[in-house]
This record gives sequence, structure tokens and C-alpha cells, in this order.
Amino acid sequence: MDQRSGSVRKLRSLWRRLREVGPGGWLLLARTFCLLLAAKCALRVFPVRRVIAWKQRAIRSPQAGQECDLRRIRHAVLVTARYSPIRFVCFPQCLAAAALLRSRGIESRLHYGVTRFGAELVTHTWLEAGGEIVIGGEVAAEYSTLAIY
Repeated sequence: MDQRSGSVRKLRSLWRRLREVGPGGWLLLARTFCLLLAAKCALRVFPVRRVIAWKQRAIRSPQAGQECDLRRIRHAVLVTARYSPIRFVCFPQCLAAAALLRSRGIESRLHYGVTRFGAELVTHTWLEAGGEIVIGGEVAAEYSTLAIY
């Protein structure tokens, strides 16, 4: 009985979370997954300069970064990447977040950095919008910026 009640509690908790997200949230998560997948595929198929050129296209109606949108997008990208059966590293996460921000008319800057880990060089990307880091900021201070797009 104890094991069964634990399973029931988990199902209720999952159901509660599903209801809290709502249809708009599910749509955002589904769109985020598609963008993450598209970014991962683009990075494998196209040269990086071409992917970056897509990211640097002009925004038709730039707006000031809205904190609510930044938080929702950050959360959507991190949750989708974490629970996805496909592994998405920092670069596709930043590209997906940049696309979501672009769709809301918010400009972003992609930072590409490097650090030395033992004998090898390790790269990392992070995305900044509205003066704050949206994705990849947890370890950004450990990296030297090579380029900003």
C-alpha cells in the first residue's frame, strides 16, 4: 500500500504541474523543443558563420527587453533542454532563446568564449538580452570572450 500511495502522490503532483503550465505554456515548450532541434541540426549541417548570420538578421520592431518574457524564455529553454531525450548543449540553447526573443522583438547578443581546462581549450556560449544573461550565465565568468554576435 505504501508504494502505491507514493505512485499516486507522484501522479497527482505531475497532474498539478501540467495544469499550472496551461495551454500557452505547453505551446511555448513545444515551440522551444522545435527550435532547439532546428538549432542543433543547423549547427551540424551549415557552417557556423551561416548560422550566426541568421541570428544577426535585423529585427523589424525592436523593443526594450521585458523581464517577464526573459524569465519565461529562460525557463522554457532550460526545462525543455533538461527533460528532452536529446542532449542540447549551450550553443543550441542560446540559438533557440535568441529565436524566441526575436519573435517578441527583443534584441540579444550571443557571446562565444573559451577557457583552458587542463591541456585543452573548452568553449562556451551564453546569451544576453536587456542587460542580463538569459542562457549560459552560470559559468560565463570563467570564460574569456572571443566574439560577440
